[in-house]
Amino acid sequence: MKLAVFFGVYEAEKEFARHTLGQLLDILGQHEVHVLVLDDASASRLGDSLAQSFSSKSHVHIEVLRLEKSSGFRGAMDRTLFAFRHLAKAQKQFDYVLRVDADLFFNRKDLARIFASERLPEHGMIGTFANFRWRDYLLFLADLLPMGFRRKYAGGVIEHKWELKRWKPVWWGDLGLKALIHGFRRRFIGGSFQIISGKTLAELLKRGWLDRKPLANMGLIFGEDIMSNVLVKAVGHPLVDIADLVPDWSCDMALQPGQMDSEQIQSKAYYLVHPLKGDAWALKLRRDLEALQVSRLDSV
Repeated sequence: MKLAVFFGVYEAEKEFARHTLGQLLDILGQHEVHVLVLDDASASRLGDSLAQSFSSKSHVHIEVLRLEKSSGFRGAMDRTLFAFRHLAKAQKQFDYVLRVDADLFFNRKDLARIFASERLPEHGMIGTFANFRWRDYLLFLADLLPMGFRRKYAGGVIEHKWELKRWKPVWWGDLGLKALIHGFRRRFIGGSFQIISGKTLAELLKRGWLDRKPLANMGLIFGEDIMSNVLVKAVGHPLVDIADLVPDWSCDMALQPGQMDSEQIQSKAYYLVHPLKGDAWALKLRRDLEALQVSRLDSV
């Protein structure tokens, strides 16, 4: 199976990005993998460092694209569309594209079985579902009005405050309506781990939807996790719960500091946990989980 991985990184992920990508490449060891590292203007040139770290893996090709100026949190969807567009236009056609956050921890290597050819659907996006909070869903619906509120932003920084200054539809307004027609409601696949069919990306490219400019007309909702769901549903392709494909699927995608230790996480047999960032608590938990994995392998 030909797989692509979209792995976006920025400077604050320097402490753990190499570990996460290494875990994933080990899991995908039986497949041909193209990794697109999108380096969001990291001072240490993290993307180049990652490429060098994994250059010896024969089944992996790493491509680094670097942004010299970051568009910040507000530009996450712009970067996502850029990566999707780049992969969809690549000379090599991919069966599936994985969008993976650097602050994941892959707790079980048998995640690899999801990539058996008979498991994954031909079209759509696969991942772990979350629910909109009612407040956020109402903001989503408000954005579908032809004019209204938008987030206040200045100097490239988006604020929580609103302003009544949106006089035309948001950049994704027509796609949002199409998504609703195709059944998109309060459930969406979280953005930290998404598997997207190559055929779905090809269809989005064909329709010109990957060429949109998210920074042009923003409203109240702008997260790339929700927007990627909207794209898939707008084209009429399914959102698939990974638990329907892996019956014993379990994960924690909103882990809080002190919520669980490594032994508790192992006892729950989670496939993934998120987020494990660069703070002392998360780095220690990552080390402890890695030690348990090694211990488990040694005991086999």
